[in-house]
Amino acid sequence: MAKGDPKKPRVKMSAYAFFVQTCREEDKKKDPEILVNFAEFSKSSKRWKTMSGKKKLKFDEMAKVDKVRCDWKMKDYGPAKGGKKKKDPNAPKGHLDSSCSV
Repeated sequence: MAKGDPKKPRVKMSAYAFFVQTCREEDKKKDPEILVNFAEFSKSSKRWKTMSGKKKLKFDEMAKVDKVRCDWKMKDYGPAKGGKKKKDPNAPKGHLDSSCSV
């Protein structure tokens, strides 16, 4: 499992990510028993590249709404307390190995 704060909000999704998500939902409606077909992702990439700007506008709007959501949640989110401890300059140094001597 990845390290990190479990309370941290999701990152914003791009227009392309929304497009792939809708393509995946369409594929699930066609055949719900098939799991993830990664070959379809390359097909959706080609569809995205050839798609007109008017059709992409729907996904751009979805991305803008998600960006507002993400900014709003991140404003309320405070980073985890703690972090890296500062080294005490007066602390004794560690012992040296014989392999480190010159």
